[in-house]
Amino acid sequence: MPLDQKTKLFDFPALASLRAKATTSRENLKSPIYSPPPIQQWQSLPTEIFERILDFLHADKDALIICSTVCRAWFPTSRYHLYTLLPVVPDLLVQQCPKVNSAVALPDDSVLYGTNNGISISRDGKLTRVVKLQSVSQIDALPTHNLLFVLSGRRLLIGSLSLATTSTPSPHPRFTVFSTDVSFFRIGNHLGKTVVCIVHAGRFTSHFKLLEVAASSPQPTLHHLRSFYLPDRAGSVHIWNKTIGAGLRTAGFQCVDPVSLVTFAVPVDGINPVPPTTKKCRAMFRVDGDRFLLCYDRCAFYMNKMGQSFEADFAIRWEEPAKQFALSSPYLLAFGASALRVWRIDTGVRAQTVHGAHIRLLSLEPRIVVKMGDGRILALNVEEPYVASVMERTIQGHRGWSRFRSRFPL
Repeated sequence: MPLDQKTKLFDFPALASLRAKATTSRENLKSPIYSPPPIQQWQSLPTEIFERILDFLHADKDALIICSTVCRAWFPTSRYHLYTLLPVVPDLLVQQCPKVNSAVALPDDSVLYGTNNGISISRDGKLTRVVKLQSVSQIDALPTHNLLFVLSGRRLLIGSLSLATTSTPSPHPRFTVFSTDVSFFRIGNHLGKTVVCIVHAGRFTSHFKLLEVAASSPQPTLHHLRSFYLPDRAGSVHIWNKTIGAGLRTAGFQCVDPVSLVTFAVPVDGINPVPPTTKKCRAMFRVDGDRFLLCYDRCAFYMNKMGQSFEADFAIRWEEPAKQFALSSPYLLAFGASALRVWRIDTGVRAQTVHGAHIRLLSLEPRIVVKMGDGRILALNVEEPYVASVMERTIQGHRGWSRFRSRFPL
């Protein structure tokens, strides 16, 4: 990946201005008033000395950014420590594919992609089409049941997962058309059962159909559990252990008990420092056994399992509206129009900004897969930043550096 793309990707906007200042400084050094030291004096210092000095700056992000612009020899070591300070680090899956609409990661580390012309799988950094379909907008899989769910247009197709893992494209795949009017669907666990929730989002009402995945021979089947309506257009659905949550266009978040069909809005305490008209509900996440995280277009706050909001006590707010969210505790990824912003949900501090227009979330579980504006497909590794000490870096030696270079080549 070119350096300019990495600069934009990892929130180093200071690099460009620092490079310009460095160029101006080199021009000023040509003045007869300043006499630079002999070149031999600099060449006599081995690279290991520079790396040893830079190791002492392993926890100073600003100093490392400046050091990365000094010269080519300082850049690898500075970048090594900068990566340890970032919570989100990407892995390049596909170099360029602008037609990808959805993705699902499989347990064998392979990724299936839903594109405008079918289902593809990534091999050696390139996409290979394995199933020919039209307008695949959503794709998901149940590896434990060997089932593949595909939303092609408005049709929900169900077939064997092995159809998409073959190397030969299938012009006539053996998919079963389960429904012909589906807006989106979601797979989850409800009351100890693996269920699929199919949503038809109309203009004024939304129809939800809850189905249980039952093991049978030769292929698992879907049994109808419950159906219900909500009087608004749904934008998202969330499956919990005892309830089904939905994000509605004007009514906010609603929860439904599929057994009793009791519906209630959340949060229920009426504490809303921000006017409801300025909020657009986007996603709900379960942080732990007692807390949920409600994500709106401009804020996010906690709610307990009783529906009581904690927005007045703690809330994360941002200026640019966000349309998609991903949670990898303790980090919340908010996808905006011009950047991806990473927030800590325990402190409310912004930990990282990934610059780039039209960054789109393709898959949330088990890996976060995103599509960049230039067509690259990346898998995001979200974890606590690891600040390597000088002693640890010395023990790792060239073996650890070679592993790093293999993941992020220059």
